[in-house]
Amino acid sequence: MNSSMGADRCYVCSSILQPGMRQCKKCKAWNNVAPIAALDDSTVLLGEAVGMPLERIKTKLVDLVFGGGIVRTSCNLLGGEPGAGKTTLSLQLADIFCDRYPGREALYIANEQSPEELTETARRLKLRNMKRIRIVKAMGGFAHDIGDLLLRFMPCFIVLDSVTKWAGEDNNLAVVICQRLKDYCVKLNCPALVINQVTKSGDHAGLNKMQHAVDMTGMFDILLDDGESLSPDTPRRLSSLKNRFGPAPVEQFFEMTASGLEEIELDD
Repeated sequence: MNSSMGADRCYVCSSILQPGMRQCKKCKAWNNVAPIAALDDSTVLLGEAVGMPLERIKTKLVDLVFGGGIVRTSCNLLGGEPGAGKTTLSLQLADIFCDRYPGREALYIANEQSPEELTETARRLKLRNMKRIRIVKAMGGFAHDIGDLLLRFMPCFIVLDSVTKWAGEDNNLAVVICQRLKDYCVKLNCPALVINQVTKSGDHAGLNKMQHAVDMTGMFDILLDDGESLSPDTPRRLSSLKNRFGPAPVEQFFEMTASGLEEIELDD
């Protein structure tokens, strides 16, 4: 007899849960239980797997790099040097998604900046939906399971800033965090933007392992000539390094204005 018959499984990682246990030992998620389906319900022939096309959300800001819009169930990793505009881009996208889904909030998991600092940036950008972008105060650690928070607020867009600060030097933990977020992206039907710090050589920290756990890997860098100082009109380049749902590499160029990042064209 199958010992798992009649048992429960974790909603996030599908591990078998011990009787009476509400927390998954593997991924630590809470309250995510569902009855194990019959074996026939767990398989499908490839020719019969006919579903709706991928839903892409048009942002009118980064659609080219994301392959025609951000796929609604995608988990996206973005690296970049300090000052490139990762926070600005994250807040602008959160604002755009709040416009697109007026009944839902965006969730910004912040362990790099305080809510007050993010509020100041949002005011400078004159965001339309400041009261619908919920900041998770994660500096110094977080007392709850992040999955509980995602299920509680059902966001339309998720920002994690940053996975590097959360995982420290443990690249394996960073991979697990990205994998868990991807599971919730599918369950909640909302995309995530995961900010990653870069190494001294200008590469993603832990990229070789993390890029397999996400759908799109991008880089946001500053185009400075030797000896040039950073200014608002210094061009920024957003590029896709890998994209499961579109071509890569693809580049877009931006400048920082008083109201945020705006796309520009660079002369050849």
